[in-house]
Amino acid sequence: MSENRDFGFCPRCGALMQDGVCQSCGRGMGRQPQQFENYGTQSSMGMQGNMSYIPNGSGVTGGPGTGPAYVHIAPVKQKNHTVVIVISVTTAILLLLAALTALIVFIGNSAKDSINSGGHRDYYDDDYYGEYDDEYDYGYYEPSEDDPYYEEIVDWTRTDLDYQLQWVVESVDPDNSEDSCTYYTTYPILEKDGTDRFDGINEVLRNLALSYRDSYKDYDGGVSTFGYVTFMDEEKISVAFKHNFYGEDVTEVRLDACSFWIETGKEITPEEMTDLDRELAMRFQSQDKLQNDGVEYVQKLTAEELLEILKNPKRAVFFYTPVGLEVGFNYETGWVTVTIKEQAL
Repeated sequence: MSENRDFGFCPRCGALMQDGVCQSCGRGMGRQPQQFENYGTQSSMGMQGNMSYIPNGSGVTGGPGTGPAYVHIAPVKQKNHTVVIVISVTTAILLLLAALTALIVFIGNSAKDSINSGGHRDYYDDDYYGEYDDEYDYGYYEPSEDDPYYEEIVDWTRTDLDYQLQWVVESVDPDNSEDSCTYYTTYPILEKDGTDRFDGINEVLRNLALSYRDSYKDYDGGVSTFGYVTFMDEEKISVAFKHNFYGEDVTEVRLDACSFWIETGKEITPEEMTDLDRELAMRFQSQDKLQNDGVEYVQKLTAEELLEILKNPKRAVFFYTPVGLEVGFNYETGWVTVTIKEQAL
């Protein structure tokens, strides 16, 4: 196989990935694919609605998956991806065109190499990725408890637990191929031996994932929502959702998250995760300087103002990661989070 390091295999469906984007299921795309070869039902709006289930095929035990990529810029220089603001769509389109061009070149070179050598190399040996993962390092972020802070929202899934994950894809595509206003979401659901034990958790996850399905037509390019399992063990699970609203010239963003106790199925409240007090607000601003180089909006708030935001369930975001507890909020131009390590798990 070509030694081009921009290619890999999708951890969800096993198909070819180009520049971190699955050419089959669309995992890794900053924007939703247009068609899915799955069963669909006709909606009352003359649109085609699709839903499909993708088994959890990460093959990773206690390690991260690779979530959909999200390109953004920050109001100030950042050391990580915990601050997201409005971005231009033009860059994403150019990157997609470049990726498709590279894929065509790759396929042509691969065919020529196969003819010349009389065969190809099997990279699915041993674990899911086999020798391919061992030979190449794609630089995916793998969160660790030893990290000083959480650098990027990514999947961190496990296959050695008493329950399993399934990935759901739902989409709405226009009948008119020239209409670019589409809806797309992918999110996890929990399963255990075919029982209904996790029905309550799964209902909350689906509702969050579909928060903007009814209003996606309010945006020129539609809406996409990507769910990430940021932490899971036998006691609890956290899921974060990145929402992208595609306007004519810019993409607006929002972050939501939820956590659950596995045994009871009850949602974990922010008050159970950490103390919501003035000290938390002050630590937030201090950590923001280290982690995000100091977001102007955050630094201009008083401790009292910041605390009120963190207590507001419509704006605040709390979720667990292998690094620690991630605390953040949405504001007018995006969202921001910081890591509180002492409240980790």
